[in-house]
Amino acid sequence: MTRTIPPTLPLFEVDDPSKARQRAAQQIRPSNPGLAEAVEAADPDWWDQAVAAVRKLAATGAPFQAYDLVTRCGLPEPSNPAKQWGALFAALSREGLIIPTGYGHSRRPTARSSAARIWRGAQ
Repeated sequence: MTRTIPPTLPLFEVDDPSKARQRAAQQIRPSNPGLAEAVEAADPDWWDQAVAAVRKLAATGAPFQAYDLVTRCGLPEPSNPAKQWGALFAALSREGLIIPTGYGHSRRPTARSSAARIWRGAQ
């Protein structure tokens, strides 16, 4: 079965960051309504800071994982980490800002070295 992904909109070239978050939710909703709800539920200030942090790490070209946004960029944990980290990375991956490169051991102390997705900037 082939999964059709609708074309992306320029989410992160929008002047109003709250509109970018809304567009991300709209894009994700057809294929994953639950993930779209997580995007909409994210605190707008946290979302904006998270997007900026991912952009910063993606621009280096080096691999990174979600916990690096906390340790290297000072991003606070989201109010619902289990859903909002995934929603953030799914939206930015769909937009083409980042690409997955594999899995590694999580550096998050509470994760006990469980698997974590590794990302890098798409450019």
